[in-house]
Amino acid sequence: MSSIPSHSMSIALLILLAATADCFSFRISTPLAVRLGVSDSSLFSNAANVEEKRDVSELPLPPNLGMNLYRNIRDSISYLTNPDRFVADRSSKLGPIFLSYQFFRPTVFLGGQKNVQQFISRTELKNNVVYPALPDTFLELHTKWGALNMDSTQPEFKEVRKLFGDVLSSREAIEQYSQAADKEISEYVNSLAERVQQNPDGTIYLVPEIKSLCLQIFAKIFSGQGLTEEQEQQFNDYNDALLSISKVTNQYKKGKTALDDLRIEMLQRFRSLDDPNISSDTPGKWYHDQICDRPNFGDNEERISTGMILFIWGAYIECASLCVDSLALSYKYGLQDKIDGILKEYSTRRATGIPTSDPKFWDEMPYTNGICRETLRIAPPGAGVPRFAYEDFELFGYRIPGQYPVMLDPRIGNMDPTLYTEPNSFEPLRWVPSKKGVLQSSCPFQGTALSLGIGSWFPGGFGAHQCPGVPLAELVGRMFLTKMALRFETWSFHGDGLTKDGEIDYVKIPVRMPPNDFGMRFSLREQ
Repeated sequence: MSSIPSHSMSIALLILLAATADCFSFRISTPLAVRLGVSDSSLFSNAANVEEKRDVSELPLPPNLGMNLYRNIRDSISYLTNPDRFVADRSSKLGPIFLSYQFFRPTVFLGGQKNVQQFISRTELKNNVVYPALPDTFLELHTKWGALNMDSTQPEFKEVRKLFGDVLSSREAIEQYSQAADKEISEYVNSLAERVQQNPDGTIYLVPEIKSLCLQIFAKIFSGQGLTEEQEQQFNDYNDALLSISKVTNQYKKGKTALDDLRIEMLQRFRSLDDPNISSDTPGKWYHDQICDRPNFGDNEERISTGMILFIWGAYIECASLCVDSLALSYKYGLQDKIDGILKEYSTRRATGIPTSDPKFWDEMPYTNGICRETLRIAPPGAGVPRFAYEDFELFGYRIPGQYPVMLDPRIGNMDPTLYTEPNSFEPLRWVPSKKGVLQSSCPFQGTALSLGIGSWFPGGFGAHQCPGVPLAELVGRMFLTKMALRFETWSFHGDGLTKDGEIDYVKIPVRMPPNDFGMRFSLREQ
């Protein structure tokens, strides 16, 4: 993944671009009629009880440190440079709801469990806060078929959310995909073990390898075939271009070319599975049939090919981030305890006789899943997608001007000590039921994260546009962590890709990920 824009352009140039309003352009589409129908979240059930809107013109803006050109430039660059630090600093000074700038545009940041609950259950649909506020480069490359580019009132949005539920998070989907993931991860870990055996002191640059692994897994799941090195690079070029400075940059042009080429390739793969005599066990066939049998999908070739690209892209980048970060944070916060917990759970599951290719094997691994969830809590891959309304509305006693985006930010609640005891501690037992599993401890907050309720933890965003792929990502994460713990006794950072303080020098935009030169060393476990 390439560096963020502030690494590749001088501050002076960024200031010039911001001052001339050409740095990021945002598309404002004509609003569609709002249809308050059935949502894929029960939280929306009361949204149709719309009250008469009152005059909000006299209400104050949310807390802020000033709204002017100087603050715009300073805040936008600060966010691009280190969004985690920026959000932590502002929320500590201003509280869980504040107004600042993101991508050179006024943006309301919103966090905290109760605030998030109320926004989702009432404000979002009542005030039509449903329109995407993303840079024009993202909107173009994500295309009109991407759910992040749709407002939640569109019929197409409801179609795609139904598709997400069926092909990403349903039990049938997980069963279809677990075998492919199990095979690919096992092959990668075995290959890595062979390389470590041959060169025990060698440095492994894990990030490009895990990106490749996840690309191969999801390309086979959604298109039936793996990817060539050139095609892998096209997906990386596409991802890097999403938040390009502008559409005139070479970065954007490479991403657009990659998208066009991948559309042709994906459509060919899809059509190769049209034969009804092809076995349903053939890679990609189950997904193909789900699309063909769906109104408004099977006969729309652009939607088919683009959808395949977006499924592969979304799954690979989120899963790669989780796999690498879970290894890194396990080491940072006390590796041996984490490995011991994983191996105890694995031993218990093996005793059941269920094969590892069956998702049931991975269902009852709360501690290993707790490592994944603590990773997503301590180091969430990103924030929610900012959405705006066209008219001013009230939010917790503040006036939100029309076309000011609101972004639900998980980082604010993730570090709230009233939700998470000792929030800076990496403790997988938060996610382990106190009376379940092979791990029992004296940890005073074992299982506490499981009872916090809606709005306390949302690593894939929240509301109508929340990511539906978290269950699939967690499955891949559990598989990856377990197979690594089985083959390697220890792992550690090795110099490259770290800050002067020894912390990982993350690339934070668009998705949090260690840099490609992040080095690790592994020690084999005696078999």
